[in-house]
Amino acid sequence: MPDGPSNGDVLITKEGGRFTPTELGMVVTDLLLESFDDIFDVKYTARMEEELDEIEEGKLDWRAAMGEFYGKFDKDLKHAEEHMTDIKRMEKPTDLICEKCGKPLVIKWGKHGSFIACTGYPECTYTRELEVDLPDVDTADLTEQGDEEYCQNCGRTMVLKKGRFGQFYACTGYPDCKTTRPVGGTQKKADVPLDEKCPNCGNSMVMKYGRFGEFTACSNYPTCKYVKQKTIGVKCPECNEGEVVERRSKRGKTFYGCNRYPDCDFVGWGKPIAEKCPECGGSYLIEKYLKAGAFAQCPNNECKFKKPLEPAPVEAAV
Repeated sequence: MPDGPSNGDVLITKEGGRFTPTELGMVVTDLLLESFDDIFDVKYTARMEEELDEIEEGKLDWRAAMGEFYGKFDKDLKHAEEHMTDIKRMEKPTDLICEKCGKPLVIKWGKHGSFIACTGYPECTYTRELEVDLPDVDTADLTEQGDEEYCQNCGRTMVLKKGRFGQFYACTGYPDCKTTRPVGGTQKKADVPLDEKCPNCGNSMVMKYGRFGEFTACSNYPTCKYVKQKTIGVKCPECNEGEVVERRSKRGKTFYGCNRYPDCDFVGWGKPIAEKCPECGGSYLIEKYLKAGAFAQCPNNECKFKKPLEPAPVEAAV
């Protein structure tokens, strides 16, 4: 008999105050009904309720009742060990053909549920989401996939897949094209090659797009994890050797620090300006945006110097 659900497998979810079976929950239920049909029979469970009442009243020996149950259960268990479907190793045939290599497609079971995969694996890695739950496969038309989505970066078709955070669309051109987008969201922009080499490994640098905007990094990620720091053109006011760079906290808030960290521990929320404070002699000012407008302000709490920031010059149109 195949292994049962592990601690991480979810059989039901609670939605709107009601319990709803997951795809795995429906599959497990069908397998139990198939292999233990006599125990799950309504008439049998009703008779068991009567027997429990008789045991309570002293009319029936509990050993006889348990012996009868285990006789049925042991027989069913041995049958299940030989005949129950092992969905974790299942390859259910379909009438579908792989659009990448032309080999037949089958239905498999993975850690995120059922999916369609090519029998040519590992030479062909084509997969896509199964758009119906496994118990409904036999009555569904798997050829109906709705309107096709196309990758905005390479033009190939997108397929629906399921990951740890839910369903998403992925380009069929993977691994050449790694474009993805969440269901209902916009496609992730492709990396833009730059005419610049990585100082760590020599591979080309690319412009990437993350959750907090664009950034420059090595194209050889994850082997090389070099990310180019965004400088603001100001020398570090603390060590006078490094450059002040723009960084982000884990919550996405922008702050500024020295690129010589940890040798220099200069850090601050305000964007430094390479200008000394005329009142206290501090080595720099910071940008401050208030309701009254933009100001250059001294970061020294004991100094109250503040002046309006001059607007950046606008380039004349050619």
